[in-house]
Amino acid sequence: MPLLLNMLYAALAAAYLWLDASGDIPLNFLLKILPVLLLCGWILRVAPLRQHFTLLTALAFSMLGDVLLALDGQRLFVFGLGAFFLAHLWYLLAMRPFAGHRPLLVLPYALFAGAVLTLMWPGLGAMAVPVLGYICVILTMSYGTWCSSRRNAWLIGGGLLFIGSDCLIGLNRFWQPLPGAGLWIMLSYYAAQYALVRGFLTPAQRD
Repeated sequence: MPLLLNMLYAALAAAYLWLDASGDIPLNFLLKILPVLLLCGWILRVAPLRQHFTLLTALAFSMLGDVLLALDGQRLFVFGLGAFFLAHLWYLLAMRPFAGHRPLLVLPYALFAGAVLTLMWPGLGAMAVPVLGYICVILTMSYGTWCSSRRNAWLIGGGLLFIGSDCLIGLNRFWQPLPGAGLWIMLSYYAAQYALVRGFLTPAQRD
């Protein structure tokens, strides 16, 4: 990504984080998706639409989730969750073909998910099934970054950052309020989207 676009992405993300911390802002849903829209523009600048259709679709569902959560994070939470569920499925499609499995990674992913679920479970209630489904798909997406033939450090880092961002959302919502949660959630989210896109546009790592 050219330096100027890197700086613009960081500036747009920082502007949203600063304005969001200042309180309610008009058209906050539009400001929230501007950094991701910039990533879409970068993808279209370096490759034709058909070459990265699945990646762009993943980003489109991500932006839909962003908008729904920005409009009403309480009443529309399950719909935002559904949009990101679909985004991760499309990320998985974009990672094809897969070069093999890495079974040794399954245990740390499972242990981490189990620890987070243990903390959240008493507060999940009716959201237990949607959240379980979402946890499965985001863990699969992140695990897929290790197994993809496109595998590189950016792609793997993006998957891990996405888990971190969503983990903070879950713990803050279903366990207990976390200090500075909003800032860290969005900071890790923007970093995850950037890393994933850069990973998809970077040559695969050689073993």
